[in-house]
Amino acid sequence: MNRIEIKVLFKGLEGINEAKRVYKELAKKLHPDVGGSDEEFKVLNKVYNDFIENGLIIDDESEIDLELEKIVSQILHYENIIIEVVGSWIWVSGDTKAVKDILKGLGFKWAKKKVMWYYGEMKGRSPEQKSMADIKNKYGSERVYSKSQQKITV
Repeated sequence: MNRIEIKVLFKGLEGINEAKRVYKELAKKLHPDVGGSDEEFKVLNKVYNDFIENGLIIDDESEIDLELEKIVSQILHYENIIIEVVGSWIWVSGDTKAVKDILKGLGFKWAKKKVMWYYGEMKGRSPEQKSMADIKNKYGSERVYSKSQQKITV
């Protein structure tokens, strides 16, 4: 099983007890002692820990870069912000004024014309400004949510 297949099995679970049940079922299949591979079992543990610690849910079943996932997990619990992974960038909008220093500290930059924060490497500037809709259409977009009811307010 690959990371995407394992993530799909954790998507939509309603709490820790369900996550534990799914984890135990998969561990019986993926553990190296019962014919699974070390790599599959490591992936299972990573997905399970992300679910337990962060309640990280991504709209699409596609895999996001681990570096981006780490950054998302650090801002996921702030109130009134919208987090989207678009291609290899993280875009943050909503009420970001209260968390702007945190975003700056993580390496986010302000996109004045889009009125949003972004994280990721810009590989050159296009002479033609693209709208967010055009960028999302070109690279794909995944909105990130938290299952956790516990939010951090600043």
